[in-house]
Amino acid sequence: MSNWLIAIGVVLLIGGVATLYFRTVQLRTDEARAGIAALSGVSWRSFIHMVFDALARRGFQRVAGADVSGDGEHLLEGEGGQWLLSCKHGSAFVLGRLSVNELARAVELRGASGGFLVTQGRITDDARPLAESLRIELLDGQALWPQLRDFLPEAQLDAIRTKAGAAARRRIVLSWLAAVLAGTAIWLALPQGSGTTPSRAPAPAAPPAPQDPVAAAPAATSAPPPVAPAPATVQAPPTPEEVARQRVELADAVSALPGVDRAVWSSESTLQVYASEVQADPFAAICPVVERYDELASSRIQFTPPPGTTAMVRFRQCRPY
Repeated sequence: MSNWLIAIGVVLLIGGVATLYFRTVQLRTDEARAGIAALSGVSWRSFIHMVFDALARRGFQRVAGADVSGDGEHLLEGEGGQWLLSCKHGSAFVLGRLSVNELARAVELRGASGGFLVTQGRITDDARPLAESLRIELLDGQALWPQLRDFLPEAQLDAIRTKAGAAARRRIVLSWLAAVLAGTAIWLALPQGSGTTPSRAPAPAAPPAPQDPVAAAPAATSAPPPVAPAPATVQAPPTPEEVARQRVELADAVSALPGVDRAVWSSESTLQVYASEVQADPFAAICPVVERYDELASSRIQFTPPPGTTAMVRFRQCRPY
């Protein structure tokens, strides 16, 4: 095969794969990201009614007269039983096993058949097997957007699709330019005429010239070249999945401290600690636990005293940035 055919094949392969990826996977991802941002900008009441309408399409109806204020659980009826809906409005939420367990306890107390945990943010992977075993359906980010996109105003939805399509076209053009550059580089790197000129038998090698034994002696006794020291190993930063797992572990560890009712992440940088009793200096016990995790040691701690007390909400950052 001639060099130019190989180069053209490389161009078509790179450009075709990139076009398919940007028109399908990346386009859906961009639309979902922009859609979740739009959903995060609507009011809480508008968002919860979108969720009600989306679940109504699946046969789950809100119980008439039920309160829809606050972000507690909401009662639904469907599939021959009652279901609890818990919504966390905002793209900054990172929900884990603790949120699933809280909803599961509410389901058990109500005698419901199961529940729905909904947020524009993210639900950690370690919470998904637990939710499945407890009949709790998780709807977050990319999974939530297809359920709610039809309830956005048509003009806003068209704007999201137009912006995502323009970004996809830009990436496709750049990928084809990169493909042409790669094909040109391969064409230049290949030996010219490698596909058209028949190979020739190599000429017999000339016998080595006799070596002067006196001149060769110093070479035989020369010291070997110094060995360069091996480069120091640099520890890779933790992945987002590892950081999410550490958030779950930290919340569980703080929840187990004496005088603490529970600890939940209200955002990616804020750990909210609910106290079960008034404490003089709660951070003396909380900060040593937080500082075990280097990636989370600079998180903000919001200490909320028990209800009915006159103590104030306190904030602390155990380790500065």
